[in-house]
Amino acid sequence: MKMISLQVSDDLLVRFEKVRFRSGFNSKSEALRDAIVKFIENYEKFENLNGYKIMIINLVYPFKNIISDEISELYNQFNTIIKAVTDWRIVEKKIEVVLTVGEFGLIKDLYHSLAKIKDVSCSIHEIVID
Repeated sequence: MKMISLQVSDDLLVRFEKVRFRSGFNSKSEALRDAIVKFIENYEKFENLNGYKIMIINLVYPFKNIISDEISELYNQFNTIIKAVTDWRIVEKKIEVVLTVGEFGLIKDLYHSLAKIKDVSCSIHEIVID
């Protein structure tokens, strides 16, 4: 196995250790390997999708006009696939849920554009209708 080096803040390490112990991992390496596998699987799962999809994009970001303006511009740019946006403001954070319907390539472009905005944390989930 190859060895990699990683630098993290003291706070992040303390949080990581708490979660690692609660999750039952015997070592930092074991927990990080598991996280890397999940990271790769999550990325690959969405890279291989295509066709017409229904997906939810979740956003959490600090409530700042500059971020809101950047997100609004993207919503206007991708208005053909955005069917609904629901948002909440909790303390100084904004939480948004974006329902998208359309070709996965466009949905993926919107998701990647949102993920590139500084201080925006986002996730994407496919809605499967049987």
